[in-house]
Amino acid sequence: MAKPAVTDLDRQIGLRLKKLRQQADISAVALADAIGSTQQQISRYENGQNKLSAAQLYLLAQSLCVPISWFFLDCDPDPVPRLVKQMPAHYLRNTLDEEINSLRNLWPKLTQNQRTAMLKLLDSFMDRKDT
Repeated sequence: MAKPAVTDLDRQIGLRLKKLRQQADISAVALADAIGSTQQQISRYENGQNKLSAAQLYLLAQSLCVPISWFFLDCDPDPVPRLVKQMPAHYLRNTLDEEINSLRNLWPKLTQNQRTAMLKLLDSFMDRKDT
């Protein structure tokens, strides 16, 4: 069976993985050990040579303490036809939970000044009257 072709989206995800791993000062070997893979495979993901399976993406997200959706931020995938016209209500709750978890993980890393600025920003949204 032929290996599925790597897409631009696969390469973008690989670049985000590499950037996150390097920012966290984690070696490819340590990351590979954490998810039961090899340094060579991590390198192939990061360099856009191999596709990531959903299971591998889940393990990477868990090990790097980010939601899976983080890998897709700012990605520009090729458009695909939408078969469902609006997002199911139960999915919206999961998205909110992921956003809350992201804030939980990021909040302690902010300085007091950054936290204050974020709270002021959120307050400013609450002050606006919808017209």
